[in-house]
Amino acid sequence: MKRNRLLFALAMSASVCSAAPTSQQAPSAPLGIVGAAVAARIGNSPATEGATIYSGDNISTDDNGTLLIRIGAALSVELQNSSSAHIYRAPYGAVVELNSGSVVYSTPGSGQNVVIVASDIRATPNAGMPDVGRVSVDDPCNVSVQSQKGKVDVRSGHESREIEEGKTYKVHAENSISYRKYLSPDDNDYHRYHEHAPCVAAYQTVKGRPPIAPGRSAFIYIAGGAAAAVTTVGVIKALESPSRP
Repeated sequence: MKRNRLLFALAMSASVCSAAPTSQQAPSAPLGIVGAAVAARIGNSPATEGATIYSGDNISTDDNGTLLIRIGAALSVELQNSSSAHIYRAPYGAVVELNSGSVVYSTPGSGQNVVIVASDIRATPNAGMPDVGRVSVDDPCNVSVQSQKGKVDVRSGHESREIEEGKTYKVHAENSISYRKYLSPDDNDYHRYHEHAPCVAAYQTVKGRPPIAPGRSAFIYIAGGAAAAVTTVGVIKALESPSRP
């Protein structure tokens, strides 16, 4: 009897062990593909054209680097030089959490979209029209948002503004963020894994203009012409080849 029980226990243990890897090793679906890469990395590995991007990947570029990521048929994001970000899958396409530097986005205007989050600022291109723009982290409390084509809705704390085509704004954050763990900004537990540090209200300056007193709008209009330089070679390639996988 004891021998039978021992054999039965061993058989059950073997069946559990053999079944476990099946669920654990099931690969997640790719989020996108690298369309172009120069001095860029995915995690700690060099990024190369054709490499696969997965939800949660840490992407970065060196001082002279660039990294173009294609998502679906016509959605693309391009991490510019000296930049770092995490990218995540979203029901509408993708969400990019920009930690430093700049990212250029290009959206098709057919419902698929990409949201850019920097500090506590969230930039959402208008999904009903094609959009091209750039989001740049100036410092932990200030982000510049440019719209070259289309419109982008930008929120900082309780204030939001729609930035129209051809305009650029500097946006002041309510808080800077330090992370204990990186999660998608759309995740329900996102706010449990980072700390907020209030951005002190201070006089803000824009070249050629008098200082803006604290307590005013978080949005400072910079220029219209500045957005003309948003489109990069990588984004142009993406717009010219919407049918590439």
